[in-house]
Amino acid sequence: RDVEKVDRQDDRAAARLFSAEALQHHCTRFPERSGVALYLFFLGGLFDAWQSRKLSHSERILLALRCRFFLHAWRAHIDAHPDHSRHRNFISRESMDIFTTLCDSLVALVISYREFYPDRPFLPWLHSTEPVEHVFGVLRQLKLDFNFADFLFFVPKLCLFLLGRFGIISEEQRANLTAAGYWHTYTFTDGIDLKALTAWPTDDEIQKLSDAALAQVQAILKRVGIDMHAML
Repeated sequence: RDVEKVDRQDDRAAARLFSAEALQHHCTRFPERSGVALYLFFLGGLFDAWQSRKLSHSERILLALRCRFFLHAWRAHIDAHPDHSRHRNFISRESMDIFTTLCDSLVALVISYREFYPDRPFLPWLHSTEPVEHVFGVLRQLKLDFNFADFLFFVPKLCLFLLGRFGIISEEQRANLTAAGYWHTYTFTDGIDLKALTAWPTDDEIQKLSDAALAQVQAILKRVGIDMHAML
């Protein structure tokens, strides 16, 4: 399905693209394409920061800031190179805005929870439209072209589906049901540590994480001939 009769809404295919196995395969088969490897590495880290059930908030912040520094260093390198342009050699402006927002909002949410909801765990994967997408996907199984009146009529069936049958079927069955749409993971709790998700880094610790992220990105980019310190 990743090659023939491609499902363009297959979230699992997108997740596999940023997996460690895919990155290792790329580095082994195409060692000369270091730019793609860097893109998969840093963006995959950002997505892990939002989706992982096991990372501490400090680790999430480190991944988010590392991705942010990489994106801005990459853009600065494009701007400084006489033969490169953002239009041909960089991601779209919209993608850059989205990724930067993902980096900044993750850090902002950690700080907001620390200040206003310190006793409640911060579950970043729930701060998304995924539950809404799930509901709409189920509604389209009940009626492809539904309106608001249909939505109200289907509420009892929708509740039964979400709380009943869909909750007890296997992951493979879920995959088959969602093959033409999204793959929802917001209810997955394997390996979750709620106590760790209420441990908040201080401002000083966040600053140290920022310094560490900058140093790591600078060292990695230096391996591919990009002097980040000279551009930022």
